[in-house]
Order: sequence, then C-alpha cells, then structure tokens
Amino acid sequence: MSHFVQTLESRTLFSAASATEAALLGDVKHVTATAVTARAELKSAVSVATTGLNRVMADVKASTTSANRASNAALLRTLKTGELSTFATLRADQTALLVVGASLSAHAAADAKALLLHPTNATTQARVAADITALTTIPAARLATFQAAAQSNQIGSALTNLVNANPSNTALVSDANKFQSGGAAAAAIGNAVTAAGTFTVNISALNTELSSVTSGSTIANLVGAYKGEVTDGTHNEGLPSNWTLDITTEGADGSFSGTLTTTYDGNTQTQTQPITGSVMANGSFTVTVPSGGGSLAGTVSGTTLSGTFDDSMGGTGPFSLAKQ
Repeated sequence: MSHFVQTLESRTLFSAASATEAALLGDVKHVTATAVTARAELKSAVSVATTGLNRVMADVKASTTSANRASNAALLRTLKTGELSTFATLRADQTALLVVGASLSAHAAADAKALLLHPTNATTQARVAADITALTTIPAARLATFQAAAQSNQIGSALTNLVNANPSNTALVSDANKFQSGGAAAAAIGNAVTAAGTFTVNISALNTELSSVTSGSTIANLVGAYKGEVTDGTHNEGLPSNWTLDITTEGADGSFSGTLTTTYDGNTQTQTQPITGSVMANGSFTVTVPSGGGSLAGTVSGTTLSGTFDDSMGGTGPFSLAKQ
C-alpha cells in the first residue's frame, strides 16, 4: 500500500446538522407560533366586536318608536348583514394567509435542508429559488388583502347610518364610537391585523435564511469521523484499504485539520498522519496530507464525501467515505 493511500482519507463534510439547519427549524417554529397567535387575536376581535354590536342593537331598540320602527329595523338588518359578511371575509382572508404561509414555510425549509445536504444539486437549487420567490410574494399579497378587509368593512357605514337616524341616542353614539379609532372594538381588530403582520415578518426571516443557503454564506461544522474502503490499483496489490478521516477542528472560514488513518496489507498494517483542508460553502472541498504530498478533491453529498485522490506517487482514483 502506498504511503499516500494510508494517509489520504476523506475530507470535510458539509453537514446538514448545522447551525443553518437549526436556524431554519427555529424560523419555521416562529412562523407556526405566530400563526396560532394571529388566530387567537382574530377570535378575540370577533368576540369584542360581537359584544359591541349587541349593545348597539340594544341601544337602538331602546329608542325605537312607532315612527322610526321600520327604518331602524331596516338599518339593524343592514348592520347584522354587514357584521356576518365582515367577519366571514376576515376569517377567510386570514386563513388564506396563515395556511398557505405556514405550508410554504415548511416546504421551503425542507427544500433548504435538502440543499444543505446536496449543495450542488441543480434541481434542489431550483426548488429553493422558487420557494424564495413564493415566500416573497404570496404572504405579502394575502396580508394586504386581509388588511384591506379589516379597513374597509361593512360595519362602519352601517353604524354611521344608525347614529345619524338616532342622533339623540347618547348610548348608541358611545357604543358605536367603540368601532372608531381608539375604541375597544377597533383596537381588537387592529391587534388581529398586527398579529398577521408579525406572521409575515417571521416568514421574511425564514426567507432571509433561505437566501443565505443559496448564496453559500454559511459553512457548516464538519467535525467528525468518516470511513470507507478505497482501492489504489498501483499499490497494495490492488486490494482495498480502509480509510478513516477524523476531522477534529474546523474554523469559521471552512479550514479544518485532523488525521487520516489507513489500514492495509490485509488489515495488518496501520498508518496515521495529519491532514489539513478546506471546505467551501457550496460543498466542494480539498484535503492535503503534508507529510506525504497527497491530496483529495471532491464534493459533499449528505453525509458522504466523494471525489478523487492523488497519492503523489502515481496512484490516483475515486473515493467515497461516509460519516460514522
């Protein structure tokens, strides 16, 4: 067995169990949590608004006379119709935002994880790029629809008509004002809109992480042991040798160091030598065995390192090593 094949092992793995993967998981959890909060805020807003509208209806009935009974009844029917339509629209628009936004986020995080495992896979790269576009456009558009529904609802105009028809009813004026700016009902609806906005902010944070994955700004921690059988046809009588690459340290720039142990001659001889190397954010890597002059070059795919070696003594060939 050549001096190199014993010393040359694997290289540094662009591990998916990285800080980037943890950040993606954290972002998805935030999206999920804020969706729950947004639903709770809208439920609360509907409850507050319903209570307020029930008071308005009671106010109107208290001041209704034979002269205005028919007109007030018509105005109350319009208010009730507006209430039902407004709340149904808000629920539907919020559902369209939260369900689609959460689904897109989970799907995008899964695609990004796959890209971390296979950074050179063109199909996965295309999926993540499409995810980024979807997360940039769809939640924002649906949030705008929800905000518009909350702003231009049918309750406000119906209340104005009731107040104008019953100008001396001070209780009605007071309860109707709760739906104006500063009022309890208006504030509750505003909280629901704010919660929906927070939901999309968390989606944007996830989108930023996706962009980081595609731009290759994050290099994962590759410390670990990788093993496999490698055959160098010019050495060791053409028999395979067992390689164990143990990466013990790695810097923020992707540079790493460790040892390469090769077992050869029917597993009777073992040699361990130091190695140095570097990994790029796109998964490509190089390894050098300083004492022997050998080298490795290849790419990372999941927990497997593969590529070609050169033992500097005429021996070359492919290798594949798996993380243990």
